[in-house]
Amino acid sequence: MKVPFLAWAQNKFVRDAATLQIAGVLNQSSQLVSAMALAFLLGAHGQGTFISAIALQALGFFLINVGVPQATASQISAAAARGNEFKTCGWIAFLAKTMLVFGVGFLVLGFCAFPRLGEWLYDDRQIGIWASWLCVQPLIELPRIVVGVSFQGTRRMLPLAQLENAQELVRFFLVIMGAMLTGSPAGAVLGSLLAGFFGSAIALALYHRARHDGGYALPGLGEIRRHMLDIKIRQGIRQGLRVALLKNGQSLFGNVFPRLIIGVIAGQTWVTYFHLAHRIMGVPQMLAHGVSRTMLPALGELAGKKDVLAFRRLFKRVTLVTGGLISCAVLVSLPLIQPVVGALFPPDYAAPVFHYAWILAIGYVPFWFAVAIESFYIVSNQIKSWLVLTAIGAAITIPANVWLILNIPETGTAWGLSLYQSWVLVHLAYITYFFHSTKSQESLWGADKDAQKPLLEEGVS
Repeated sequence: MKVPFLAWAQNKFVRDAATLQIAGVLNQSSQLVSAMALAFLLGAHGQGTFISAIALQALGFFLINVGVPQATASQISAAAARGNEFKTCGWIAFLAKTMLVFGVGFLVLGFCAFPRLGEWLYDDRQIGIWASWLCVQPLIELPRIVVGVSFQGTRRMLPLAQLENAQELVRFFLVIMGAMLTGSPAGAVLGSLLAGFFGSAIALALYHRARHDGGYALPGLGEIRRHMLDIKIRQGIRQGLRVALLKNGQSLFGNVFPRLIIGVIAGQTWVTYFHLAHRIMGVPQMLAHGVSRTMLPALGELAGKKDVLAFRRLFKRVTLVTGGLISCAVLVSLPLIQPVVGALFPPDYAAPVFHYAWILAIGYVPFWFAVAIESFYIVSNQIKSWLVLTAIGAAITIPANVWLILNIPETGTAWGLSLYQSWVLVHLAYITYFFHSTKSQESLWGADKDAQKPLLEEGVS
C-alpha cells in the first residue's frame, strides 16, 4: 500500500522544489532583514539613493543582457537527460564565453554613461557613479552564474541552494557592515561588490566537489576553457537573444522602471516605500521559488525524453496548485502588513508601504499563477509566440501606465505595474489553447529548428 506523503517525498521534482524552496525562504528573509537594517542605518532617503543606484545599474544590465542563462539551463537539462556529456560541456562553455564578452561590454558602457545618466535623471551625479561601480558585478560573479546554471541544468538542487544561501549570507553581512562603517550608500555598494568575489570563490569550491558526487558528470574547468576557444557565440545566441528580449523586458517593467520613475517623479523617500512594499509582496512568492527554479530543468528533461503527456500534466498541476496557495497566502497576510511594518520600521513607513502593497496585490494575484509560463515557452520553443503576446501587452499597457504616472505621481507607477502583471492571464489562455490543440511530439518540439542545432560537432575533443 502506497502512503501518499511518502510517494510525494520520493518524487524528484518535489524534493528539488522543496530544497530550493527552503533556500528561497532564507534568502527572502535575509533581504527583508537587510532592508530593515538599512532603513535605520541610512534613513529613508539614503536607502532610496542606494536602491536608485542599483536600479540604474539594472537598467543598463537588462537593456543589453543577452539572456543566455535561462536558455542554457534548459539545453543542459535536455543534454543530461540523453547522457550527452559533450553537448553539456559545450553549452556550459558557451554560457561562460557569452557572459565574459557581455560583462566587458557592460563595464565599458557603465563607466562611460552612468555618471551622466545619474545627473540627468536625479540631478545627482553620485548615484550614477555608484551605479557604474556596480557594473563590475557581471565579471566578478561570472563563475557563480556559470556554476549555478550548471547545477540547475543537471538538477543538483542541493549544491545550488547552498551556493545561493552562502552568497546571500555574505552579501547581507558585507552590505550592512559597509553601511554601518561609512554611514553612506557607498559602503553598501562596496559591500555588494565584495560579496560577489566571495560568492564566486564559493561557487568554484562547490563545483569541484560536485564533480565527484557520483551524479551526472560535469566537465572540468580546463575542458570548459578549451571549449570556450572553439565555440562561436553566434552558434547558440539566437534563442538566448529572444529569451533576453522577453525576460529583460519583464525585469525592466516589473523591477527597474518603477523604482527609477518614482525616484524622478516623487523622490527617493517614496522609492524606499515602494521597494519595501515590493519586497513584502515577494514574501508569499517564496512559496513558488523552489517550484519555478525546478520547472525549467524538469520540463527540459521531459522534452529530452519526448514525453508530451507528462510535460502537459506537470505544467497544469504546478500552475494550479502553486497559484492557488500563493493567492490564499496574499489574502491572509495583507491586513497584517501595516501593523508589522509599523512595529519593525520607523513610524513614517507603515501607511505608504501598506498603500503600495494592496495596489500591487491586485496585479500579483493573477501573476502568481504564471510560475511555469517562462519554462513552458523556453522548453517548448514557443518563444516567438511569447514575444508576440508580450509586444501586444506592452502596446496596451504602456500608454495606460504613462497616463497613471502623470496623473497619480506617488502611486500611479504601482497601479501601472499591477495592470502590466495582470497580462499573464492572456498568456495562460494561449497556453491552454496550445495544449488543447497539440496532438503530437512534433507540434510541441519541432517549432524552432535553430534551438536544436549543435554548438559543436560531436566527437571533437
